[in-house]
Amino acid sequence: MIRPSPKAVEAMAIVAKRNPELMEFLRAAYMHELEQLPQATGNPALAQGRCQVLGELYKLILSAPELTAKPYQNGNGKLFNPTHTERSV
Repeated sequence: MIRPSPKAVEAMAIVAKRNPELMEFLRAAYMHELEQLPQATGNPALAQGRCQVLGELYKLILSAPELTAKPYQNGNGKLFNPTHTERSV
């Protein structure tokens, strides 16, 4: 999975906080796919992929509020927080 941008993580944090119904749906969908995995017929790799994507998406959105509270590292290894500027306010 590609690393989401800070803006995308921030958007996921907003979704997680404002839409608990969506989070419950993603959790239920992930658990359903996980439970169906042992009985997967036809193309088990497709079922595994579906399960993995749902699980990673759910965990990422679930952890997004914590990730937005932490500073990010840019490509140079320098820490920054996209919600703050380097200028004094």
